[in-house]
Amino acid sequence: MAKKYYELTPNERLAFLNLNEHVKAELQANQSDNNAQIVENYMSDFRVPMGLLKDIIIDTHLVNVPMAIEEPSVIAAANNGAKLLNSGGGVAVKLPERTAMIGQILFYGVNFHTLHQFVTTHQEEIFDIAKRAKPSIYKRGGGLVTVNTRQISDDEMSVDFKIDTKDAMGANIVNTILEAEVSLFSEFDKHILGAILTNYAMAQLVTVSGNVTFEAIGGRDIAEKIVALNRFSKNDSYRAVTENKGLFNGIGAVVLATGNDWRAVEASGHAYASQDGHYRSLTHWTIVDEQLHGELTLPISVGTVGGVITAMNQAKNVLDIIHTKSADELRGIILAVGLAQNLAALKAIAAGGIQRGHMRMQYRALAVQVGALPQEVPILVSKLTSLPQVDAARATEILMEMRR
Repeated sequence: MAKKYYELTPNERLAFLNLNEHVKAELQANQSDNNAQIVENYMSDFRVPMGLLKDIIIDTHLVNVPMAIEEPSVIAAANNGAKLLNSGGGVAVKLPERTAMIGQILFYGVNFHTLHQFVTTHQEEIFDIAKRAKPSIYKRGGGLVTVNTRQISDDEMSVDFKIDTKDAMGANIVNTILEAEVSLFSEFDKHILGAILTNYAMAQLVTVSGNVTFEAIGGRDIAEKIVALNRFSKNDSYRAVTENKGLFNGIGAVVLATGNDWRAVEASGHAYASQDGHYRSLTHWTIVDEQLHGELTLPISVGTVGGVITAMNQAKNVLDIIHTKSADELRGIILAVGLAQNLAALKAIAAGGIQRGHMRMQYRALAVQVGALPQEVPILVSKLTSLPQVDAARATEILMEMRR
């Protein structure tokens, strides 16, 4: 009997695709026995470049932060933004007293008062079930913190479980507890839609802030223009989307490098950016005490242990470089990178345009694309930056001239 596709080995799956030998060899060279156990129908690893944000001051400590991203200029910009923030003393982090994930049991067609009364009178049983469902998290000092009812509409309600998952991102912990809790609500069985965590991490709101002197930013005029640009993105969704995209260039690169779920972090962030019904930029830049002052608040759920983070050596190596001691510390580091990224982008626009530095990095990628060898790349980039217009054909032509 023929194997089903999911039963094939990685090399058998590649053979099924009838690839040319060069492509197949490259895919095989990037295979990992470890990663083959993580995703379904595994064929190969997809490598993303990883660079370093070197020396950003966070709560008075110098931190080196790896960033995994395919886009040129992002890491250079993050380093630039970090230097600017360092000039004002670095980034300060403010965490809630206790961070937690939130899970929901979803109800429809039920009387809210009846459901609320049930939850109020069964608190002890609810907490007992949670402890029995996941005793390991209680041993580490975590577990169910609160449970509340929330009315969504006339006939939709949610019972929200706030669960401290310690240094794990916690999706499996939350869902295990929720599924155990459902049995207690058997009298509402016909009204239960499901039980699932939410990625909207409102019990993990973290704020970072930093100052930049007028001298470091290039003068009061540049500082005031940054404030005006930021204010514009509070009122215009077109601008806000682009500003937040740039912010998540930095945030997502660190989340990915540490083996965390960048889709969850971005989804939560975009929801937070829309909390008043209008999509706005997530950072806030003002002038305070004759300095440029920036703040960023974001609901962010990440972990330093468990799941893929523990399974992937790359993620463990990155966490070793960062020297982070906890998931809460990692949250602050990630948002500090985001603030630096945003500052660098706003300064570039305010000082005359984003393309100047960005295109030099793009030309490096173009040089590789047209076949330049490592020692040829800086020479070719230097020649390309002097031209008014550049495309792949022109880059190829110059490369051929260099080789004559």
